Amino acid sequence: MKAKIKTIIAFTIVIAVVVASAILSYHDYKRDVYPTEDTKIRLYGESHGFKSYYDVEYDQWKEYYDEGYRNLFLEYPYYTTQYLNMWMKEDNNEILDQIFEDLEGTLAGNEFNYQFFLDVKTNCPETVFYGTDVGHQNGSTGLRYLAYLEENDMKETPEYRKTIECMIAGQQYYAEDVDFDGKSPSREKYMTERFIEEYDAVGGNIMGVYGSYHTSVYEPDVMYAQLKAHYGDIISSVNTSTIVFGKVNPYKFGFSITGLIFVLMLFIPNIIWAKKGQPKDYEKYSKNENKVLLIMERIGEVTVTCFLLIFPSTNPHVMLRVEGFYYEYKIMLIILAFVLMILYECYWIKYFRSKKTMKCFYSSFAGFPLAGATLPVIAVFLLSIHSLNAILIVSTIVLGIGHIGIHLMHCKEVKDLDE
Repeated sequence: MKAKIKTIIAFTIVIAVVVASAILSYHDYKRDVYPTEDTKIRLYGESHGFKSYYDVEYDQWKEYYDEGYRNLFLEYPYYTTQYLNMWMKEDNNEILDQIFEDLEGTLAGNEFNYQFFLDVKTNCPETVFYGTDVGHQNGSTGLRYLAYLEENDMKETPEYRKTIECMIAGQQYYAEDVDFDGKSPSREKYMTERFIEEYDAVGGNIMGVYGSYHTSVYEPDVMYAQLKAHYGDIISSVNTSTIVFGKVNPYKFGFSITGLIFVLMLFIPNIIWAKKGQPKDYEKYSKNENKVLLIMERIGEVTVTCFLLIFPSTNPHVMLRVEGFYYEYKIMLIILAFVLMILYECYWIKYFRSKKTMKCFYSSFAGFPLAGATLPVIAVFLLSIHSLNAILIVSTIVLGIGHIGIHLMHCKEVKDLDE
């Protein structure tokens, strides 16, 4: 009875981890709303200040620009993007240099962001920038643009109104954001209203780049949620970190260090067993093995060994960056698989220390019946699920049917003799 309870607990844990991994992976996938053919507003959320994100954003904009996009919405104040639009028409970088002098000390004031704008000007010269954020650098960029409008007798224009409104919104935001975390209801409201005002004026297909908080699909009150409620399904939101992190091709050839470790953990105890660890009378039992199961076992052993080594998709997909550690929830399957392989090694230690009888060889361990067969097969199967490689999955199933099937037959023969 105790053995059955252990078995139930063991398999319940395995199933629970697999289900949890599937649910969390699905939830993680849903953090991004990918654009479709009907999408007109394509938002990208970034962590400010990192080169890889600016590179992705430029590449994405260049792709859209080549498709005919011209309007790029940014998390900048209205007056900053107005200066950027003026700079796009100049043959020098004086305006851009002044903007970045004002941005010095902020997350946006870095060389990678500067290069982003240079690349846009060089390769996407018809780009028009739209800033929809509250006023930042009011005392420098804001006042300078306000003075420019006044000098050109533009106090009664929409440009002047938008500049004043932007600066007031900035003052309100900085009064609210006492924690300096960038989160403010009034800011999200203003950004949404400004976005709607500008987008309704230009229409068509646009791309927007904002901080990932403002484009989060989880937060109910941020800019993206409000825009989604206003525009419906024509808007998408993707984290640039998702693009940088990338997706693994299950069938890409290469080398898997994880696969190598698994193969070594499988082969080493079996080599020791073959040389000096076989149970008494094993040869007598092996002569009666089912030929079909034996063929499946051999095919499975060869194919699984090869595929574990040549498909890097069995490796954990992780990435360590300055802003955080990125991983897939599927890594839970690899962790569980390694735990099972450690139990497999422990099973062998227990066996080598035993009397090395057939009964010892086909014993249970840690709640897993026929541990010498079930533990490695389940571990490799979990690894194959993680890889999403159908070839490896099928090979593991073939191995499992043959290997576990033969163990079951021998175990039954041993029990029959004991009776």
